[in-house]
Amino acid sequence: MVRSIQMWLCNFTLRGEPQSSQRAGLVEGSTVFELAERSSLPILVGAGVEGVKRRGGGHPLTEVTLYAPIPRPGKIVAAIVNTKGMLGGGDIALDWPRLDMKAPSAVVGPGAEIRAPRKGIRPEVELAAIIGKRISNADRAQAEASIFGYTVLNDVTAPADSREDAYEAYRRDRRTGEIRRTTLRGPLFRSKNHDTFCPMGPWVGTPDENGEWSDLRMTTKFDGRLVQDGSTSEYIFEAADIASYVSRFLSLEPGDVVSCGSVGWTSEALGKLDPTEFVLPSTRGTLELEIKGLGDLVNPVVPET
Repeated sequence: MVRSIQMWLCNFTLRGEPQSSQRAGLVEGSTVFELAERSSLPILVGAGVEGVKRRGGGHPLTEVTLYAPIPRPGKIVAAIVNTKGMLGGGDIALDWPRLDMKAPSAVVGPGAEIRAPRKGIRPEVELAAIIGKRISNADRAQAEASIFGYTVLNDVTAPADSREDAYEAYRRDRRTGEIRRTTLRGPLFRSKNHDTFCPMGPWVGTPDENGEWSDLRMTTKFDGRLVQDGSTSEYIFEAADIASYVSRFLSLEPGDVVSCGSVGWTSEALGKLDPTEFVLPSTRGTLELEIKGLGDLVNPVVPET
């Protein structure tokens, strides 16, 4: 589970500075402090935070621009159907994580626009772990020790894409052994990898050595309306479990992101839809994702014309 937070780190610039000037900052309350040695957060992820010190009087959060903690991760591995609710019932079990990947170029930071295709988007609030040490064939303890910190990730999805990408093929029926024509679910790649479909932030919380957070509330609001409401306690596989599993066939490196999957949508928002069918209204609005104790990730949604 996520341990208690030791330090909050962000990528920021002062208002008016170019994006190329972004650097790592230490967040304390409503103030961002520059570090004694000017450095980017991705560099700190690989080097570690031992000895990191703040300098100066700091800047109010209202006077800085925040960016994604890792603007271009090496890779983003995302768990899917990682709660009983997403599986549709308690009578279904998973023995290992089911995974997808998001493109690093889809990453945007807090406040950046999410461009929504005409057929709509589905927000997905997720707890994401940032890897700080290279691991290969790691056990759970080694995987947990490799985690630099945690942030909020919005695994934005365009459900219509995967429905349109469904296809027919001849496959063997597992129950009868007969090869027959069947409709297969379309891959998720297009639906999850439009530009702007991976907001992250607003900062990273590095884990302390003491205590655990086993039940962090996870919510999504669209223009103030609650559409997702759940908890990290619902996860079937935690971040360390997923990272360990992935490392058995794909090494994870500093700056990689492992996202734990989304929680269910509220019954009011979902109605008679199943979770894969839900989309937001096709209007301009503001998405606010919160994981209690990790911060609020806020992004405007702009429908494409």
